Amino acid sequence: MIDIRNLTTTGAWRLEDEGEGIGFLAFDLPGEKVNKLTLRVVEDLERILDTLAKDPDLRALVVWNGKFDSGTFIAGADIREIRAVSDPAEATRLARRGQLALGRFSKMPLVTAAAIHGNCLGGGTELALACDFRLASLSPSTKIGLPEVQLGILPGFGGTQRLPRLIGVTRALPLILTGKTLDAKAAARAGIVDEVVYPALLRARARAFALEALAAGGKAYRPRRRKPVPRSERLMLSVGPLRNWIRSKARKDIESRVGLDYPAPFRALDAVIDGSATSLEEGLEIEARLVGELIASPISKNLMDLFLASEELRRGRRDEKETADVPKRPEKQLSSAAALHSDPVGVLGAGVMGGAIAALLAQNGYRVRLRDIALEPLQAALKKVREIYASLEKKRRRSRREVVNDMAAITATTGMDGFERCGLVIEAVVEDMEVKRRVLGEIEGKVSPDTLLASNTSSLLITELQSSLTRPERVLGLHFFNPVHRMPLVEVVRGSRTSDEALERGEAFARKLGKLPLRVEDGPGFVVNRILTPYLNEAVRLFEEGASPPRVDEALRAFGMPMGPFELLDEVGLDVAAKVSRVLHEALGARVEPPQTISTLLSLPGVRGKKTGKGFYLHDSEGRKESKGGGRRRPNLEVLALGGTSSTSVGSAPTAEEREAWTARLLYPMINEAAFVLEDRIVERPSQVDAAMVLGTGFPPFRGGPLRYADTVGLRKIVSFLGGSGNARWKPCELLVRLAEEGSSFHALERVKVPAGAGA
Repeated sequence: MIDIRNLTTTGAWRLEDEGEGIGFLAFDLPGEKVNKLTLRVVEDLERILDTLAKDPDLRALVVWNGKFDSGTFIAGADIREIRAVSDPAEATRLARRGQLALGRFSKMPLVTAAAIHGNCLGGGTELALACDFRLASLSPSTKIGLPEVQLGILPGFGGTQRLPRLIGVTRALPLILTGKTLDAKAAARAGIVDEVVYPALLRARARAFALEALAAGGKAYRPRRRKPVPRSERLMLSVGPLRNWIRSKARKDIESRVGLDYPAPFRALDAVIDGSATSLEEGLEIEARLVGELIASPISKNLMDLFLASEELRRGRRDEKETADVPKRPEKQLSSAAALHSDPVGVLGAGVMGGAIAALLAQNGYRVRLRDIALEPLQAALKKVREIYASLEKKRRRSRREVVNDMAAITATTGMDGFERCGLVIEAVVEDMEVKRRVLGEIEGKVSPDTLLASNTSSLLITELQSSLTRPERVLGLHFFNPVHRMPLVEVVRGSRTSDEALERGEAFARKLGKLPLRVEDGPGFVVNRILTPYLNEAVRLFEEGASPPRVDEALRAFGMPMGPFELLDEVGLDVAAKVSRVLHEALGARVEPPQTISTLLSLPGVRGKKTGKGFYLHDSEGRKESKGGGRRRPNLEVLALGGTSSTSVGSAPTAEEREAWTARLLYPMINEAAFVLEDRIVERPSQVDAAMVLGTGFPPFRGGPLRYADTVGLRKIVSFLGGSGNARWKPCELLVRLAEEGSSFHALERVKVPAGAGA
């Protein structure tokens, strides 16, 4: 076989001779933990395939994972390179280059196959689709999909054209429009994969499969599993009006699922439908043009930045250095993060958060010791755990057997027994400093000296909690967000005496739970609650001034928030929001002073929010009583009347002027507080603030986070709004003022550094 070593500038490809004319093209990108299709890698591949197509000794070529143990086959294209492109014409040209390079697999006279083991995403799936055949390993790490729409783009190396031609438009659209990934068995059922093989047998079976294909017609061979696209579908797509009917039906589904703020699914739909009426080559040109337009758009840049920031949290920064003000402390090495998984985890407090944390722990393979001072909260917590698991079982995310095992992993007690073997104990009692101190002090004497103690406090200082403990270096904050099983972010908080090893151990633990840990320095409210509090406070002040909560909520949902501020207050709990606001006010002063109305509302019987059924809205059974249609939530007219909202104005839509005014009134103080978070160095970079607010509160991802949104609006406009009010609460942060005067932006303070493995 031809020696290809002189054809590669990256060293990413090597050809391995398997005998009888079978070659394995191993992809092993040097210096990277996972394989990515960079521009240079694709250029090398193009040269190699052109050369191998002329090799008389080669009859079949199998693409193989040269990083077999990495858990990733091909992560996709390099997002750093995609993010850097701002010209639509240049983006289109690069997409065409990738299409043509991968298209060589199908045009070669050889039989081509992809032997997939590990994640095969985006460009990796498109490479596999360009091959004649695909085999996949029966490994939990093997996932196949086209997630590009989640980055604000669409599959640009042929995915929108080859997948529908392989399995049909009806089956391809849900995968392309949602970015859903499939395991090996699901991919085989969908018709994407021709055969599923145990990992240990994948290489041998791929070789044997290639020989069988050669003996049965070569590229014309059709495996038994592969089914043709239904003739009825082909006929429908050949008729313009029927094609447009399919498009219209899919558009309505996209609108109901993601709204109109994300253009990528709509453009991907156009690529699929318009391409179905043309030749493959014409369809690829349509795809390249559309992906070029999307790559250059601000929305795609925002989504890519958030993805990169999230990947940094998921993997940890490779270039992280110790800061001068937080020196590394010498001490005995703590037990490894892996040891935590074999040891039980203790949870103190069986309230809403304690029970939900226990459910998450058991679901992720931990044995849990749950404690409260009485049986009633323990019974309520275990009931809530069962409800969470029942929901997961109903959605087929957990099997009945897994649910039974998860429930059995949780034991409950009102005593202090059973904690001596815990590698970690998480305190989740009421948000009261003295109570938390007492609980942590009691447990400290019952556990091993190496046991990590974590508080789930949402606002109290970890440093103050440490002050009364004998081993403060083992204490940190692990702030989960509600609902725990859905929210991906965990704030990992360093108190003044928290050791580096304890902090790293806490981050590793969060990652084992599938969460994204954000390391933050100690400070009232940390990041998310500190930035969110001015937003919620200003909403209540709008209510005091006569604004209708349902109309304000509608205005902020139109902005892109998953729920309005009053809906969020009910979800969080009015009592919890009031307590956090008081804590922040004591520490930060006038700009987070809680509005008086919150205290008035809390004096009303049962008005606490969703958990009691009454807040700004009536929830569950209370809401159904108010609703002829049986809805789950209706405005609480008794509460709304306190702010001067009449029943006739509740349902009217906000005007454009109101939407603009209310959005500025609520978001600009939030942005100001985010600037203070940066100025106080609670986190180091704007991208961390944006990721925290998107992951922790649902701030609209397409807007990139509050600081990216501020850069888009213009900092001078925000400073003028805040400073021109004469309101002490809105005094602009010095950092914000300085950046505005310089004509700069928040994100000029950093250049996003991409962690290894980011691909699309």
